[in-house]
Amino acid sequence: MSDTKDSSDHLKIANGFVEQANRLIESGDDPEAVGLAMTHAAANFTAFAAVMMEGSREELENVADEYRRLLHAYFDSRSQA
Repeated sequence: MSDTKDSSDHLKIANGFVEQANRLIESGDDPEAVGLAMTHAAANFTAFAAVMMEGSREELENVADEYRRLLHAYFDSRSQA
């Protein structure tokens, strides 16, 4: 499978999570609570997936670095909108 296909697949899944988060907010849930819940769920599942794939703490650091990079990039893009 190509890197482009892998990227496309994970972005489709991520967009589904964002759509679910938007539905929760539209139904009255607090955006901060939804964001914290998604962060918690992402950490929980990423740790599970890392264990299942026999990953390392170093790989988790790479995931955390990528999360920080994406968080700042999305914040900057939304702040300028």
